[in-house]
Amino acid sequence: MNQELSRFLGFLAAAGALGLVIAVFGARLLGEAAGADGAIITHLKKLERDGVDQQLPQDAKLLGPKLQFERISVVLDADGKGATVTSTLDFTGELRRKGAVTKVSSLGLERARYQLVDREWVAERTDFPRLLRILEALERRRLALERGEASPDGGVPWGGATHRSYSSLAWYIRSEREDVVVSEDYRFQGRAPDRPVDEKATRRLSLQEDGATGFFSFPDGIM
Repeated sequence: MNQELSRFLGFLAAAGALGLVIAVFGARLLGEAAGADGAIITHLKKLERDGVDQQLPQDAKLLGPKLQFERISVVLDADGKGATVTSTLDFTGELRRKGAVTKVSSLGLERARYQLVDREWVAERTDFPRLLRILEALERRRLALERGEASPDGGVPWGGATHRSYSSLAWYIRSEREDVVVSEDYRFQGRAPDRPVDEKATRRLSLQEDGATGFFSFPDGIM
């Protein structure tokens, strides 16, 4: 009886140790068992549940409580230590900056790079770099309009206006492989030499991606 009890206690100890290993390393072990595809897709699905909180260079923060990755394709590098992930991202959130909020709704192509670090797949910069570069370009444009900087054609939108304020109320983004179209709800306020200015409207913008750098510009101008 003592021998059977000893075996039983040994079995319980082994089971407990296995449970502890699974609790601590379970996600990593499952990810490795599924390979790069399974590990990265699992990571993206967790992101969908948790939402995102991402800082932009222009002192703005992107909050995304609703996002969904679909049509996910994972292509491994030859050495197996890197991967390019292409997907369709449906994003709903807002861009917050001091004293202002812009609603953001985006649907379209996303492409991100991942690296295998300590046996885990992690994004090189972020899981949605294309969306971030689009938002950074839109925010640079908004700041240029607020400051009264000259557009590429040499003109200054609402030229001569002082006490300028340009509010991007909402950006509705449709991102395709070749181009990006944005519908912007905006409000411009300022003071012209002869009168105050308060304009609220919707404008359609086109963005183009530089294939070498990945940065976006406005081929038709910022207006």
